[in-house]
Amino acid sequence: MQSLMPPVDAPNNEFNDGNPSLGTLGTIVRALFLNNVQSAIRSVQSEVLSVLDYAGINPDGSSNNQLLLAIIKILEISNISVPHGVPLPWPTATPPTGYLICNGASFSALAYPKLAAVYTTGVLPDLRGQTIKGLPSSGRVLLSLEADGNKSHTHTASATATDLGTKVTSPAGDHVHGGVPSRENPWEIGGGTNNLFNFSAQGSTDSAGNHTHTITLGSHGHVITIDASGNTENTVKNMAFNYIVRAQ
Repeated sequence: MQSLMPPVDAPNNEFNDGNPSLGTLGTIVRALFLNNVQSAIRSVQSEVLSVLDYAGINPDGSSNNQLLLAIIKILEISNISVPHGVPLPWPTATPPTGYLICNGASFSALAYPKLAAVYTTGVLPDLRGQTIKGLPSSGRVLLSLEADGNKSHTHTASATATDLGTKVTSPAGDHVHGGVPSRENPWEIGGGTNNLFNFSAQGSTDSAGNHTHTITLGSHGHVITIDASGNTENTVKNMAFNYIVRAQ
C-alpha cells in the first residue's frame, strides 16, 4: 500500500466552495490532486483484493462484508484464532462474548455446532477446582477425571540407640528375713505332734550385711509414630481463574 497521499493544496488543506457574489473563488482541484486520489484508491483496492485472493474469495460488487469474511477465514486457516473447546484461563466471573465457562453445564448443539463437534456429549467439562493433565500413554481416556492422591511411598524412621549402661542399687541393704525354722528347734516352725507352733521360737536368716546389686539395662530402641499433616487435598501454589471455552 502506498504512503498517505498529500492533502489538497488549499487554505487549511480543506475544500472551499467560494462565493461568486463576492468574487471569491472555490478551491481549484488540480490534476495532481485527482491523480493522487486515484492512486490512493487503487492502492487500497489492490490491498483488499490481495486479502480476498489469499482467502480464496472472488470479488463481488454487491457484497459489503467480503473483507470481513476473508479476515475470519485467514485467521481460521492460520490457526491464529482460538480453536473451539480449548480451555483458557479467564479472570472474571463473566466470560467474553462467544465463550462459556467450563462448569459442567449442558449446551445447545444447534446454537454451538462447532463446540458440539469437540464436546460430543453436549456437556462442558467441569474444571472448577481442577487442573489439566496431559493424557498418559496408558490407563486413561480423554476427558476422564482422576481423583487426587499421593504416589505410593513409604517412610523410614529410627531413634538413636542409647546404651544406659550398668546401674548399681543403693548400698544400704542390711536386712534379715523372719519366719524360717529356728536353728535351735528346727521342728518348731510348723509344730509337731507334741509341740504347737511357737511364734517366739521362730528363727531368721543371717544378715547379708550392707550390699549392692548390679543391674544391666543395655541398649534399646523406640517405636516412632509419624503424625498426620498437610492440607485437605494435594495441591501446589496456585491462583484461581475461571476456565472458559470458545463456543461461537
